[in-house]
Amino acid sequence: MKKYLLLALLPLTAMAAPSLKGFEKTYQDWDLICDNTGTCNMAGYQEERDGSEHPVSILFTRSAGEQAPVSAQLALLPEDVGNKTAEIILNGQSIGAIQNISEEGIAKLSEKQTTELLTALKGNADIEVVFGEFKEKVSDKGAAAAMLKMDEFQQRLNTPSALIRQGQEKHAVLAPKAESKIDAVSVNNRKTIELKRGEKQFNHVLALLRKAHDGCVDEDLESQDITLYPLTQNKVLAEALCARAAYQYTNYYAVLDDKLSKVEQVLADQYNEAGYDEKQGYAFVRGIYKGRVIGDCWNSEDAVWNGKIFIRTSEWTTGSCKGFTGGAWQLPIFVSDIIVK
Repeated sequence: MKKYLLLALLPLTAMAAPSLKGFEKTYQDWDLICDNTGTCNMAGYQEERDGSEHPVSILFTRSAGEQAPVSAQLALLPEDVGNKTAEIILNGQSIGAIQNISEEGIAKLSEKQTTELLTALKGNADIEVVFGEFKEKVSDKGAAAAMLKMDEFQQRLNTPSALIRQGQEKHAVLAPKAESKIDAVSVNNRKTIELKRGEKQFNHVLALLRKAHDGCVDEDLESQDITLYPLTQNKVLAEALCARAAYQYTNYYAVLDDKLSKVEQVLADQYNEAGYDEKQGYAFVRGIYKGRVIGDCWNSEDAVWNGKIFIRTSEWTTGSCKGFTGGAWQLPIFVSDIIVK
């Protein structure tokens, strides 16, 4: 669901890539997600085994910059929080209690706990989280590889600030980057129009959409009305169903001229919601998708109308599918500052 199509007539500058590209990568039981500001999040999860119903996750976060510290958090299921305390046993020894776990099951680890965990995860680490009547082990598989990749992305390899391959090299590390600034245009006329199935105008627009992109399921594409969202510059956004699965769907969005004579931008297989910002009035499209039916992992991406095209403003993931309803974390891949005109 990551297909973004633009017709050749659009200016290349409108899709200029950010100077730093975020990414997500999984190393066995650990995820590494870094964003376009240089901040990285590394999340590890419980060991996979049959019958485990009490997931746990530890998240390490570090911004770019030579002096940037590493912070850590623990996540449990809210229903497992109990008396709002937990304890971490590292290689058979307690490294302290965790107090004040939130109603959402999240708690911040101390600087000492963070350092001891990171040090242990460079090699073989036996990490057990004790909470209430439950005990779960956080896997160490993949942690060292994730740390190495984080150091590489933040340009810390062989420097004193590296997590895992420390050295005395004096080269500059990655400096923190500002959020990308994205222009958005407020839309005055926000009254949508429905093109009813079987009507002449519906059939006309449907034919245009099919000609511009052939990746949708024909039966789904023609099964729902087409919604038109007014934009600016004599443009409209057309919304049609693209494909329907067992537990979610994706829409087909396209920017057309208001005469409905040609398609100027195609956003296919990527979004399932459109609308206008309630406070500032700009048009947006959004895609949010489950990784599997139980909804323990999600991915999302947003784009806004900048007066010419829809351009991405955010992208995030919750990480691996590990039993947390709604996902354990919300980890950004791309962040921006929306400037409304």
